[in-house]
Amino acid sequence: MVIASLRPLRQIATEGERAIEQLTVKQVVAWFVKDGKIRREQGTDAAFLDL
Repeated sequence: MVIASLRPLRQIATEGERAIEQLTVKQVVAWFVKDGKIRREQGTDAAFLDL
């Protein structure tokens, strides 16, 4: 689970222009909500996560 979490955390940090260690829970949750919204509105191919 930890290794699987690293890929999205790297992406969140890149988009936020900060280190993974500086991410807050609020930022991580907001990113997952945003990615889910993209998935619903634009389809699976447009979202980052491949669910």
